[in-house]
Amino acid sequence: MSQQAQIDALEHLLMAVLRTNVMTLNVGKVFEEAESSIMSSDGPPSAEQKTKATEYLAHLKSPFVPKKR
Repeated sequence: MSQQAQIDALEHLLMAVLRTNVMTLNVGKVFEEAESSIMSSDGPPSAEQKTKATEYLAHLKSPFVPKKR
């Protein structure tokens, strides 16, 4: 199985969980925790990869969490 197939499967699984449980989850908190994890030592190794990952996370977050003003 390719790494891209694994990433695609996980992304779709995450989106399904968020759509299904949007009323019972604090979705904003879930995204905050994910960003924190990306930026930690457990996240991608380079600053560029961390930046790209957090940018994509923001893209995934946009349909679920309104932007702060």
